[in-house]
Amino acid sequence: MKKYIGLSIVILVGLLLVMPAHAQEDLEVVAPAGAVEFSYKYLDANKLLVSAADGEGNPLRDLTGEDFVLMRGGKQAQILSAEPLETSKDVSLNIVMVVDNSASMRRRNAIQPIIRAMENLYAIIRPIDNITVVVFSDRDTMAFGDYNLHVRMKQSNQIEELRDFIRESFDAGLTNKTVVYEGMLAGLSVLHGLPEDTNKFMVVFTDGEDINSAFRGPVVEKAAEGLANFEAYAIDYMPRSGTDPFLRTFSESHGGRIWKATAAEDLVPIFQAVMSKLLYRYVVTYRFLYPPSGTLALAPAVVNVEEITTIDSAPLLNYIYFDTGQSAIPERYVRFRGQDQTAAFDSAELRSAQEKYLNVLNIVGRRLTAFPTANIRIVGCNGDMGEEKGRIDLSRARAESVKAYLQYIWGIDPARMTVEARNLPEVPSSRGTPEGRQENQRVEIHADRDEILDVVTSTYAEARMDAEALQVQPRIVSEHGVYSWKLTISGDGSPIHSMTGSDTLAETLPLPADKFTPLNIASYKQLTAEIEVEDMEGQFYTAASDPLTVNFLQREERRARNLGYKVQEKYALILFDFNSDAIKARNEVIVRQIVARIDTLPDVSVNIVGHTDNIGKEEYNLDLSERRARAVFDQISAVRGDAAGEAFKFSGVGPFDPLFTNDLPENRALNRTVTITLLYEQKE
Repeated sequence: MKKYIGLSIVILVGLLLVMPAHAQEDLEVVAPAGAVEFSYKYLDANKLLVSAADGEGNPLRDLTGEDFVLMRGGKQAQILSAEPLETSKDVSLNIVMVVDNSASMRRRNAIQPIIRAMENLYAIIRPIDNITVVVFSDRDTMAFGDYNLHVRMKQSNQIEELRDFIRESFDAGLTNKTVVYEGMLAGLSVLHGLPEDTNKFMVVFTDGEDINSAFRGPVVEKAAEGLANFEAYAIDYMPRSGTDPFLRTFSESHGGRIWKATAAEDLVPIFQAVMSKLLYRYVVTYRFLYPPSGTLALAPAVVNVEEITTIDSAPLLNYIYFDTGQSAIPERYVRFRGQDQTAAFDSAELRSAQEKYLNVLNIVGRRLTAFPTANIRIVGCNGDMGEEKGRIDLSRARAESVKAYLQYIWGIDPARMTVEARNLPEVPSSRGTPEGRQENQRVEIHADRDEILDVVTSTYAEARMDAEALQVQPRIVSEHGVYSWKLTISGDGSPIHSMTGSDTLAETLPLPADKFTPLNIASYKQLTAEIEVEDMEGQFYTAASDPLTVNFLQREERRARNLGYKVQEKYALILFDFNSDAIKARNEVIVRQIVARIDTLPDVSVNIVGHTDNIGKEEYNLDLSERRARAVFDQISAVRGDAAGEAFKFSGVGPFDPLFTNDLPENRALNRTVTITLLYEQKE
């Protein structure tokens, strides 16, 4: 039997695409008039790549935007442009050509016809395109994944380089074997290296049956599995009637077709048809002219804000915490650089318990100045684990740092300050957790007069509003989905806050409580909201809310109207030891002061709330906080000598509503507390 050796060419084309971010299932594309073969693929959110051909498979030429109709939900899109792919500067071609340069092409006098046919491919190459040419080789192999294939390769977008490579392959590079399947495997390997959303086209040209490849057709089919956006075409130039069954099945199963060439002179026109099939497509750009719509509201429509005089009595936490292995006072504590700065210090101007605590050294310094006969003990401690194990020297150095600040900045006589050093504190925190070990790295200040470590009291104005929170309620309908939105809140016409997003709008957007505090809101007469929405089609819509009215009733206004104004007094009992509900001596004094204050106030309500830090199990901490609140409630009742009455309420919240974040040891200590709030109306 005569062995037939032929030439095979495999051309693979990839179009780099970006898939849209939103779904396209509802889009209907109507084929242009005269189109028998019609297909399209998405380039992005508002752009398609369209292929249209007549009954003979010839591409429809000179189509314009008027030839295309796009519908969605019964609504027709506006066609912005229909640009031929050959003139597009946005969609690049990645072409892989596999050329079977076997010697049989010379015997059939087909070398020059196929070289001329290749000119049709070169004619469509643009500077943005990338071309790879693969030829067969008797001497070399190249690895493609798990395959070692008898091929050589040239990558270039310079036409002359490609021409030279092809000519050399048909001159000194002729081979004695035809390995079409190996060429296809090489091409499929290249295609698998392209992004998944890249369009891919394969054109197989063969003039003889492949009997030399190390792999057969099923291996090629397997290699094509999972290849997305893939179309295959074939040109059969074998000297037998009919088309090759494998190539016909392969091309048709991958959305393409096969041509039959019976003579060398057929190659040029067939290649023209193939290149036209690949190149003569249209980039159709469109948009739907249905912008978003809807309403925007601020809730509630009216907010009443009332000024409240707050008398805040915060206990003085007499601990200074140190970093592991360090004796320098941490930077977060407020310290003065010289004695000249101390004269203006007034603890009554400090507001929150945290602000008061961070000034603990200055408060102690001021009080030691005010009570010149008072003395203090400064006790340095360490964690007694790891690098601090047994470090009495570190404990002493920490105490000396505190003493030095009070001596040189506040001018306190060193004879009034006794320094002691020990390992763990007398009442340590748990050593089984990092937080507990951190809390043991401290200096404790003890005084022989209660005034030195007494509570720190300040008076200031706060505000309360009759709404728990402010909300924005967007009711936006966007047919194409929301791409982005920007919400702007204005006070009396000036922007004060903005929020942005890139997803679907919730029906309720709460405004951040830390920015829209009652006192901040009270500085405006009206609040308004405006939202700008962009949909997936690039269309914009703006909606504005009706004004939200702010009614602010200030203390002076109530006085002028001979009305009482509300006053709240806040007390905190800290220094509950770790895991303890026992009320210590300092707190007993504070409780007696609170009871004496209550007895002077008519119609006062008393709210007692227990808190804990976040160390340990939540259920246990919740019970501990309730026991702490109950202990204070019982002591108030005992001091008063009768039942507290309905105006007195107590509860425990454990770690669930912390007064301060639990990230620092002082915050955890401040959270081991019971707060007592007195609320009454003051009339003058």
